[in-house]
Amino acid sequence: MLASFNQPILSIVSPTIGNFSEYWLQQLLSVQGNVEFILVYPPGITAAFIADPRVKILYSLYKGETPQRALVLMNATGQFR
Repeated sequence: MLASFNQPILSIVSPTIGNFSEYWLQQLLSVQGNVEFILVYPPGITAAFIADPRVKILYSLYKGETPQRALVLMNATGQFR
């Protein structure tokens, strides 16, 4: 199956509570290629705006890494997740 021009080849997933460093974010965003970055937050946490169109912000209805990862798998559009 070939990925379309707009469909990312790789989805990079990160359950988070938003306490990552600016350095971590810059290193993540320095990844080149047809990728999407999915940051998923637990309920009650507000995500900071990230001005990169490859970044998707999702909010889980439940706390915990497992429910957050499940939500991402249902919303990832990359050929590889």
